[in-house]
This record gives sequence, structure tokens and C-alpha cells, in this order.
Amino acid sequence: MFKFFQHTTLFSNKKNVVITLLSLLSVVSFHLAVSMRESVLLSIAHGASFIPFIKTYITLPSTFLIGAFYLLLQKRVGTVKTYTAINLGLLSYFVLFSVILLPCYEYVTPSADTIVYYKTNFPSFRFFISLIEHWPCALFHVIAEIWSIYIFIILFWQVANETFSHQEAATYYPVIATLIGIGTTVAAYPISQLSKTETPSIAFLCILIPLGLSMNAVVYYIHRTWGLEKKQAPLINKEGSEKPTLLQTILRFLNNNLSPQVLSLSICLFSFNFLICLFETCFWARVATFYTTQQELLSFYSSFTFLKGCLSLIAGILNIYLIQRIGWKAILSITPIICVSAIHLFLLFSFPKSIFNIFESFSLSGSISSIPLIITWFFSVCLSLSYASKFSFFDPTKEIIISSLDSEERRFSKVFADGICGRAGKIIGSVVQSMLLSLSTVDSILDLSHILFFFAFLTSIVFISSTRRLQTGSQVDIPNQQLKTVEES
Repeated sequence: MFKFFQHTTLFSNKKNVVITLLSLLSVVSFHLAVSMRESVLLSIAHGASFIPFIKTYITLPSTFLIGAFYLLLQKRVGTVKTYTAINLGLLSYFVLFSVILLPCYEYVTPSADTIVYYKTNFPSFRFFISLIEHWPCALFHVIAEIWSIYIFIILFWQVANETFSHQEAATYYPVIATLIGIGTTVAAYPISQLSKTETPSIAFLCILIPLGLSMNAVVYYIHRTWGLEKKQAPLINKEGSEKPTLLQTILRFLNNNLSPQVLSLSICLFSFNFLICLFETCFWARVATFYTTQQELLSFYSSFTFLKGCLSLIAGILNIYLIQRIGWKAILSITPIICVSAIHLFLLFSFPKSIFNIFESFSLSGSISSIPLIITWFFSVCLSLSYASKFSFFDPTKEIIISSLDSEERRFSKVFADGICGRAGKIIGSVVQSMLLSLSTVDSILDLSHILFFFAFLTSIVFISSTRRLQTGSQVDIPNQQLKTVEES
């Protein structure tokens, strides 16, 4: 492995070192935000069940608004100022939540008597009332979700794509996937420290703010040293009119320039995130039955993050080996196989009246009460494997394909694939779950797992077929000469 890093000039090429540093900082901040996002809501009674309502009615419009804001900034002021504006803007709410809203929670939210009155008289709207009851936490969940999307998934890869050429990306992106596994493993330590404090929100600020400022400094250094793409002045056509508006540009791009490869990638991302949304909501609802306080949830999430990091690291190393043996098109099949198998197994196990569920209920009241926890950890491995396969096998290939496009296509492809279709998958998954919860009388999403199984089955067919179209239709390939050193190592 040391010989591999030598050949890929990881330690001798300054550009690789700086991008590596940015990737590690980004992935640690990503998992910190996600861990707080989950623990803040899951520590509330039935918090997992109204997460779909947050994603449907708050995250959905916020995603499109921030996407339009991102494209507008990107076009007018360039990548560096866009990164700074989004980074500092999101950090501001984390400070507002931890310093003002959380200490004054009872003063900024409706009284308990008011909430009980409305829940009693309007039981069909109990989840909407819960959103109003805990609106600071709900908004924190949305901001943390946007942070995880833009700071890592979109903006980090945008900076990397503008820094590396297509040939450099083809060589180095599989290595970044491996390093992201290291960053995920490292993120387990600060999350564990959060679980040991009496005020996790303040400790969260003390870690995330230095990380955010450090990432901004690294982006400025990259721009000053290698130069990121700058904004372009408005163009004037022959009739003297200005350049088309942002909306016209997006529509023109979608109509004329959206390649079949990017469309297939977008459908794959939509399907993966839809399945993961179903999986995660049910999984964390299960976890919340065993861990009730925010500290307990953070402690579990720390172990879960460490597990996910280790599996991602192993998958990343395996990806470097397999990419030369079977090619990236064959590697793409790994993600749908693992993800589809994992979610169907979990939902099948969670059927309300299945033999597995009856056995688990019996074990809770008997002498083998540790079995439900063992089963929970088994499914945490399944969920971690789904993420590890996506991070290590699918994401590097996606970014290599996107890096082969020209500047304008690359910018819109990132937003369309990751920012819109990827988020739409999770949001549509939340819409489905929120509708099912509204139409039923249950309080836990786990009681609807038999219905979610049907939706997961249909989405899996779309996921697998889109992956096959991407494998057979893509003309982009990783240059063999760029990966010759990988084979030698």
C-alpha cells in the first residue's frame, strides 16, 4: 500500500496533499453534523416518526431554494465566495441554536398545555403539531442536512473537480474514496467526546466552528495556488440583450445538454437515496427504542460512525484493487447489490407480525434480552455497508464521469445529480412515509415496514436497471496508463 501511495504521488504532490486535507476536514464535519442532527430529534418521543414530515415540508422547499442560491452565487461570484457564504451562513444557525434557542427553548416554543389541546382535538395532524412543538430542533435538522449536502457532497467535489484535470481525477479519486473512510473512522472520536458532555450542543460548536473556518482557509489556499474557475462577465448578444437568466440557463441545459450518462447517474442517486431514506428512518426508530437520551444516542452514533469508517476504508482499498481487475463498470454493480439486499432484509425482519418480530419480542421478556441489541448491530453493519459501497465504488466513478464534462455542464450536473436528484430521492422517500403515517393510526414507522417493503422493491428495480444503462451506455473510461502504477503496486 505504501508503494501505491508513492506511485500516485500522494506525499510528493502538494495538490494531492491539500485536497486530501480538505477531504478529511469535510468528512469529519459531515459526520459531526449528521450525528447531532440525528441525536437532537431521536431524543424526542417518537422523533424518528416525524423526521419524514420535516424532510417533506421543510427540507424539500429548502433544498430547491438553496440549490438556486448556490447556482446564482456560483455563476456570479465563483466557487470560493460561494463556499464562504454557504459555510458561514450555515454555521450561524448552529451558533443561534446552541447559544440562544436551546437555552430559551420553553420561551420560543408553544406551551405544553397548548400542544396537548391541539393533539387531542386534531389527532390526524399530531405530527405537524410535533413539528411546531419542536421547531428549533426541526430547523436544526434541516440546516444540518443542508450542511451535509453542500459542504461535503457538492462543494468539496466542486473544488476537487476544478482543481484536478480529468486525467488526475481518474487517478486520484479512487484514493480519495479510501481516505474518506479514514476520515469517517476519525470522526467517531469527536462524536464520542460529544456524548460525554452535559451540553453536547456547545461542544459541537467548539469542534465544528474551527473545522469550518479551517476548510474555508484551505479553499482560499487552493484558489490562490492553483486557481479555481472564476465568474464570467455577463455576455451581450448581437441584439444587445443580456445573457439568459438562471432559470432559462437551467432549462436550456436540461433540454439540450443533459447527457444520458448524467441522467443515468441522477436516477441511480435518486433510487439509492430513496432506499436509504426508508432504511434510515426505520433503523433509527429501532435504535431510539434502546437509546433514549442524547448522550446515549451520540455514543451509539460514535460506534456506528467508526464501523462505517472501517468498512468504507476496506471498501476503498478493495476498489483500488478491483478497478484494474474487473473495471469500473463492473464495480458499479456492487452498490445496488449490497443496498437492495440490506434494505429488503431489514424491512422483512421488521414486519409487524413476522416470525422474527415475535421471536425478538419474546427475547426482550426472557433471559436472552441481549439478542435485540445484537440484531440492531447486525443491521447497523448492513446500513454501513450500503454507505461504504456507495462512497467507495459509486461516488468515485460518478465524479470521474462528471469531471470529463466541460465547465458549464459540470456545474449544473453536480447540482442536478447530487443537489436535486439525490436530495429528491430522500425527500420523496420522506413524502411516502409521511403520507402513510398520516393515513394510519400508528406512532412508529416500524409498524408500516410491510408497506415500505413494496415501495423498496419497485425502487430497487429502477436502481438496478439504471445502473445497467450506465454501464452499457457510458463512453467515459478510466485511462489505463493513469492506473498502471496501481496495478504494479
